[in-house]
Amino acid sequence: MGVAEYTIKRTIQAVAVVYVVATVVFIAIRSVPGDPARLILGGDADADAIAAMRRELGLDQPMYVQYFRWMSDLLRGDLGESIYTGEPVIGRIVGAAEPSVSIAVVGICIAMAVAIPAGILSATRQNGWEDYVATLVSFLSISMPAFWIGIVLILVVATRVDAIPSYGYTPISEGIRPWLLNILLPSLAVGLPYAGIISRMTRSSMLDVLSQDYMQTARAKGIPPRAALLKHGLQNALMPVVTVAGILFALLLGGIVAVEIVFGIQGFGRLLIRSIERQDFPIVQGSVIIVSIIFVFMNLVVDLLYMSINPKVRYGGES
Repeated sequence: MGVAEYTIKRTIQAVAVVYVVATVVFIAIRSVPGDPARLILGGDADADAIAAMRRELGLDQPMYVQYFRWMSDLLRGDLGESIYTGEPVIGRIVGAAEPSVSIAVVGICIAMAVAIPAGILSATRQNGWEDYVATLVSFLSISMPAFWIGIVLILVVATRVDAIPSYGYTPISEGIRPWLLNILLPSLAVGLPYAGIISRMTRSSMLDVLSQDYMQTARAKGIPPRAALLKHGLQNALMPVVTVAGILFALLLGGIVAVEIVFGIQGFGRLLIRSIERQDFPIVQGSVIIVSIIFVFMNLVVDLLYMSINPKVRYGGES
């Protein structure tokens, strides 16, 4: 199966997954006890006012009518409008997504930059002091929650370095330097725990590769260890690491809310939590759809990266 055919097949599967997720979320959010109309009007509102608000929001119609109306809008790319503000859902999500995506991207870059060299060093110095130190640091980073790391960074770094803010977010449109300084500590907070995971995966994968026959053959032919490691070992060892990094990026983007709260950032996670609390159906539905799209298409991107990392990989079960 060629790359184009494989991509089309996986894209169709991804769309099917997103459709199922959208349907489940639509049903689940409406099964939660509570009434958005009553939340909007307050507990003192009379029954007639609540009924009028429900008619205005379209919540008085049967669920299947609401579903097909929402699905038809979704197929046109319309995620609806917020129940509370009347703003387009896509605008609210895009506005809240910039800080979250920025932190996630920089965080995963920090994690990869720290973890891959540490994992390689740990594997090539197995049972040496470098391996023990890297293992200890990895387990410590995995064990520490991101929000706790964020608090420590604020106390240790932000209070001593005036140039690094500890609160709020500066859009990238206002300049690369202030944007990067604003997200540096949140990115470190979310990146360091994932660095421990990626480091352990890199070490395990690299140890497996170093024990393969082709690596021993390369050494027997007199190829310098560094050249054998980079040319023959690294590209094979990185394949499972890329898979883990892609999944971790999607998880990071969806679970960044605690760090956003610590640093006072109004991001995607806080928007989703606040919308769930207020039963703002359109924003919750739109947010979950966006997250599911990121998850399924991130897996597709990871699969396609396999070919660039190792051309021997074939799609559709071919070898």
